[in-house]
Amino acid sequence: MQISLISAMSENRAIGLKGRLPWPHLPNDWANFFKVTKGCRMIMGRKSYDTPDRLASEVGNFVITRQEDYALEEGFTRAGSLEEALEACKNDKEVFVIGGAEIYRQALPLADIIHLTVVHGTFEGDAFFPAFSESEFKLKSRQDFPTDEQHAYAYSFLVYEKTNNQ
Repeated sequence: MQISLISAMSENRAIGLKGRLPWPHLPNDWANFFKVTKGCRMIMGRKSYDTPDRLASEVGNFVITRQEDYALEEGFTRAGSLEEALEACKNDKEVFVIGGAEIYRQALPLADIIHLTVVHGTFEGDAFFPAFSESEFKLKSRQDFPTDEQHAYAYSFLVYEKTNNQ
């Protein structure tokens, strides 16, 4: 099973502020997210599940929470840990970890691929994507996009692949 992380972050690594994205809506980022994750299950933390912008896969979603009686909507399954969620997905070709900050921190050492949208700006945040080393992950592809009438900020789609230097 390939473990992929997918996130959007600002140049100062902010991924959230009070349960929302710190920047205005970027339609192409959302479209890219759904294209990349199509047909794969997603793993998220409880705080990401609780956000107004919650994302979901049509094939299954795991919410990591230690609260055993936490009520989830249909299509979401509770997992007590990242390891439990990954075990449930062990026969999948690929699974996506979609946040938040603590779940990314736990999943980063296990990740094979990182899909990052970098929003070219600095934003206030209370949740941040963890730093990683170029000795651990190499840049596989990069697409840059300028501002336009639908995108107030320039942004880049980056894909990193785990190196074999570990």
